[in-house]
Amino acid sequence: MYSSYSVAAAVCSCFFPAFAALAVAIRFRARIAHNLKLGSDDWLIVSALVFAFSYCCIVLYGSFRASVGQDLSTITPVDYTNYQKHLYFGVIIAHLSYGFVKLSVLHFYKRIFTTQTFRLWVNVMFVVVCLFMIVATITQIFSAWPISNWWTLGKNYTINYGAFLTSFAAIDLFLDVIILCMPLPVIRKLHVKTRKKFLIMGIFWMGFFCVVATAVRLYFGYKLSLAGAGKPVSDEEFSYVSVNNIIWAEIESCCSVVAACLPTYGPIMRSIAIPSSILSSIQSLLNSVKRKSTARTSDSNSNVWIPLSGDRVKPASIRKGQDVEVGVVQSGEIRVQRSFATETHTQEG
Repeated sequence: MYSSYSVAAAVCSCFFPAFAALAVAIRFRARIAHNLKLGSDDWLIVSALVFAFSYCCIVLYGSFRASVGQDLSTITPVDYTNYQKHLYFGVIIAHLSYGFVKLSVLHFYKRIFTTQTFRLWVNVMFVVVCLFMIVATITQIFSAWPISNWWTLGKNYTINYGAFLTSFAAIDLFLDVIILCMPLPVIRKLHVKTRKKFLIMGIFWMGFFCVVATAVRLYFGYKLSLAGAGKPVSDEEFSYVSVNNIIWAEIESCCSVVAACLPTYGPIMRSIAIPSSILSSIQSLLNSVKRKSTARTSDSNSNVWIPLSGDRVKPASIRKGQDVEVGVVQSGEIRVQRSFATETHTQEG
């Protein structure tokens, strides 16, 4: 017989990775169907999906073969060893998944916003996230020494493991909030109506649920830290806290992948029966972000970028039937920006 906690962990391990895989598939469909070049953000989100999927597979197998979700007072020493091994490797994989999602979102920002100051801050955050991934991975690997102590009954960690989960969940939450807030100063300076500014912010804040998932995981990590600090806790309560920490880690990793994909669905939305007013609003919002951002960058350059026209054209380098917008010209180059796209092509003038 399996406990309800084990069943819940198994169900989440099946549903959420499938949802995340579908989101990434739609993202690539949108890119390929409209002949858009795949970028670093696309490959980083694939890496995040691989790690999220791997973590869910570990939890799924552990739910039936390694006592994940079971009352720890009822398992054998062999079951305990299997349980700890799954937990050990699962935490490493989960932290890598969180990190790659953040890196993907940061690269997506670099596609949308072209101001030098903003791109500088994106690069700084990129380094910070990489350091976070490295430190989290190394800390988890050497949280017990020798490493086999991690899954050996009666052995202790070299650190307060509950405090480790709590602190790194708090840092993860802090980084998520910063990354979500990064576009706000740029959006605030756009010369558009306040209502449109809120709509643009809503597009980039689709990942807010991931912040909620991280906050819940932080709570259960804190509960584990109390147990690690010696506070009396029953086996049943500890099982409840540990399995919820695992489940919310799954939810965070998979939903982060989904949230990172949502803003990239613009091209494929044209082929879906969605009111044209909604499509045109979303397209104009993101095009406005790119045009305003590019305009501020060009104003700071010594060379003047002269607008050619606001009319739509179809250069020879673009396939027939594809809408594009002419941006600006500099040194004999025509820079073409697709509607609701994130690539820039050049054609010799």
